[in-house]
Amino acid sequence: MVKDFCKENRRSVISFCALFALGIVLGIFITINAAGGEFEQIARADMEFGAVKVFFTASFMVLIGYGILLLAACAPALAIVSLLAFALLGYYFGKYMCLLVAVYGITGTVNMIVIYIPFFLVTFVCMAVAGARAASAVGCNRVRASALSLLKIYGVNTAADFVIFVIIGSFVKVIVVGF
Repeated sequence: MVKDFCKENRRSVISFCALFALGIVLGIFITINAAGGEFEQIARADMEFGAVKVFFTASFMVLIGYGILLLAACAPALAIVSLLAFALLGYYFGKYMCLLVAVYGITGTVNMIVIYIPFFLVTFVCMAVAGARAASAVGCNRVRASALSLLKIYGVNTAADFVIFVIIGSFVKVIVVGF
């Protein structure tokens, strides 16, 4: 099933993965360069915890990402714009990894491993499936069919985010990264 999906959507999946990885690298380098090029000079900050706040903020930002993916179904020429969602997702992944480790130390590292890495990976997989569906949509009702498909995938993504942030986050306090 996964193998068939990857085989049928090879170009899309490779593009999504490449831009996600490029976004991670850019997020790391831009965050370190913002601190004068020294990872250790990123300012320490007080921790603010809020699993529900992070869940709703993340859900809204992911919804915007799915909206960008829907552009691929509107017109094939806009499919290149949908790649922006993957680059931005990777950028924030890289940025959050740097900030959680540098600013919050051990607590941030635990948060990164238990909360944020699963969130970003689940979101990437769901968005890759949604992006491939939107990019390969054909016919007169492609926008409507893609919107319904993306809405279903967004529902799965949001349910997984709820489990990660709210349920698992009740055991590990979720740090609100506000930089």
